[in-house]
Amino acid sequence: MRKKYIPNIFTFTNMLLGLLSILLLVQIEHPHKTIIVPAMILLGGIADFFDGFIARKLNVVTDFGKQLDSFADIITFGVAPIALINYLCSCNYKFFSITASIIYIAASAYRLARYNLNNFKDHFVGLPITAAGILLTIYAFAYPFWAYNTNRLQSTIITALFLLLLSALMVSKAKVKRIFRSKSG
Repeated sequence: MRKKYIPNIFTFTNMLLGLLSILLLVQIEHPHKTIIVPAMILLGGIADFFDGFIARKLNVVTDFGKQLDSFADIITFGVAPIALINYLCSCNYKFFSITASIIYIAASAYRLARYNLNNFKDHFVGLPITAAGILLTIYAFAYPFWAYNTNRLQSTIITALFLLLLSALMVSKAKVKRIFRSKSG
């Protein structure tokens, strides 16, 4: 196998985990899916880290890989966490949750497009979608524990505001320092 394809294996693993988590939510009745789905999204985050890390270590960073990574990220950290949060937060106030969900996914796509058109070496501009998706996944995992003590309108508004905050952070022009960076990248 040519070494330039190795990072793509991790990218496709990330994408597969995101797709499977969505399918698990919408098609399969499983008693532990509210634990399995967040775990799959978080594992997608690990695969996402390694695709870029390995590409830089092997010196096989390509525009194709960057684009493919963005397609995987929009699924695993854009759509999958939204599917999870909407699965858990089924409520009577759909307007708030659907509107905030659409804004989050649009902000995710905007963030990825802006990233792909620039070359950020030492920092990102705006919160990376991976970080936003992981934060949303952790929030969704914790949701049943804290929302149990609030009424549906309050928990829906809190969730919508959290989605809007993540959206604003992703599209912001704030510089976010890279935590992990290889010497070759």
